[in-house]
Parts: sequence; C-alpha cells; structure tokens
Amino acid sequence: MRDTTEREPDTPALPEPAGRPPGGWPSKTAALRAKWAAEHARRTAAYRAICEHLAEQPTPSSIRTVARRWCRDITAAADALATERQNQEHQA
Repeated sequence: MRDTTEREPDTPALPEPAGRPPGGWPSKTAALRAKWAAEHARRTAAYRAICEHLAEQPTPSSIRTVARRWCRDITAAADALATERQNQEHQA
C-alpha cells in the first residue's frame, strides 16, 4: 500500500503566511488562557496581601474585626463601581 501522507514531488508547497511559522497564529484559546492567568495572578496577589494583613493581627478578635472591615470595604467599593457603571449605561 502506498503512503499517502507524503506530498508528490511536483506538488508545490504552500507559502508561509507573512513570516509566521506554522502554528504561529494566535488562537482564541491562547488569548483566553493569558487573560485568565493575568486575572488569577492579580487576585492571588490581592488575596495574599489580605491574608498577610490578617496574620499581623495580635488576637483572634482583632483578626475577625479586620476581616469584617475588609469585607465591608470591598463590598462598598463593588457597590460604588456597580452604581457608576449602571449610571453610565443609562446615559449612553
């Protein structure tokens, strides 16, 4: 049986597109993975900073108090940003 995976010698090869090697085109999956990795790194850095701040507290009650303040501040920031975004959508 003849091997059909090889090109016939008289069949011209396709030109390389704009100097990119085969498989060198960016894919949608690669872009999504890069975006996820950047978001994950950012979230991890923020989470570690909060954990370090909590670990600096001297007593269990102060750890819980600081944790509640973080939650309050993050929720307030999210509410303010959501309201601002909603107002921008209504103006557009």
